Amino acid sequence: MHVGDSMADALGKDLKRELEKRGVKNPLKYKEATYIPQWAGHRMRLASYLAYYKPDMVIVTLGGNETAMPDPTVRADPVRRIVKMIGDRPCLWVAAPLWPGAPNTGILKVVRDNCAPCIYVDTNTLMTKMKVLGDGVHPTLKERKRWAKFMVRWLLHNRDPKGKRIWDFKVPTSAPPAESVGWLDVR
Repeated sequence: MHVGDSMADALGKDLKRELEKRGVKNPLKYKEATYIPQWAGHRMRLASYLAYYKPDMVIVTLGGNETAMPDPTVRADPVRRIVKMIGDRPCLWVAAPLWPGAPNTGILKVVRDNCAPCIYVDTNTLMTKMKVLGDGVHPTLKERKRWAKFMVRWLLHNRDPKGKRIWDFKVPTSAPPAESVGWLDVR
């Protein structure tokens, strides 16, 4: 299950298609212009979605709307509340890609520092220079497809086939190798 804001939508629709091609169901629940505390509380119904879908893995993409916060440390507790709701399921917190000229007062560092045991996937390190739409923020449709395919390669590379759960991950995780681009052609 994938949850979050408009960046979850930007990644999620194509990621859902890519995963479903491979037999993996991936419900997508997103709401544009939402914030971490909304998902940490009752407003966005995260607990209800978790109870209904009973996902084997949860992907969170939140934080892009909070890049200009004067004090992003106030989001530490809501991040931890989201992680607590997710429980003992494998979880990825996929960072929103920062757009050219994006303010950055540190929200992604706060997320990274507080999302364990979720694995923080740093989109901004792994997928540099994503082209954006005319809104200057969201990735183009072509970039969304590239991001989704990258995440499938990341999942294939980092999933631990010897794990106790289907979506246990290797420790530490790492970027997929360059030759992994071909993996998607044969699957």
